[in-house]
Amino acid sequence: MARYKSGINGPFSGKIGPVIGSSWRGVDYMKSEAKPNDKPATEKQLHQRHIFTMVNSWLRPLRELIWIGFQVFKGTKTPMNGLVSFILKEAVTGFGVDSSIVFSKVVFSRGELFISLIKEVLSLPGCILNIKWENGPASVFNKDNDKATFIVYNPVKGAFVTFKNITARSANEVSLKLPKHFRNHTVHCWMHYVNAAGDAVSTSLYVGEISVLK
Repeated sequence: MARYKSGINGPFSGKIGPVIGSSWRGVDYMKSEAKPNDKPATEKQLHQRHIFTMVNSWLRPLRELIWIGFQVFKGTKTPMNGLVSFILKEAVTGFGVDSSIVFSKVVFSRGELFISLIKEVLSLPGCILNIKWENGPASVFNKDNDKATFIVYNPVKGAFVTFKNITARSANEVSLKLPKHFRNHTVHCWMHYVNAAGDAVSTSLYVGEISVLK
């Protein structure tokens, strides 16, 4: 595939002979028409297809948050593509259908804001998670009005619950009310910050694996 600024008659979209023209995120491309391939996929190729589908499907409910959390990616690489690439490289274990995501290695945002130190995580009756944290000295990367977002995942239900901008960094504590059908299940939790302008984030922190009480 080739990238170009102007052809003989300028950019085009569609097919001309064996050449296909297209545009993605403001960049014009030309590529040759794909040729049929009758070769069966190798074991490695099947593995790559499986884990790519697995990770994409898992992340799909969080698309809106990911576009904020991985806004460090510019140009032709989307935030979603950036996060998928990261997880495939850093947070997948096993092979083929036995592959799985290592939740403790997953991040949902990457940025320069400082994250807090988690001091206590309590699972309370009524499907409530109480999380307390401590902040470092105030700075341009650590402001009281930074907003905290929490992501909770239940592997048994295959479901996420998100608490977007639920409280300020300065609160130092939050209580998250989880759905009743999460009770008696083990969940995974992550935390990150977004600044008041919405144009800077922290790298997310894995809060931990927590058993939800009734």
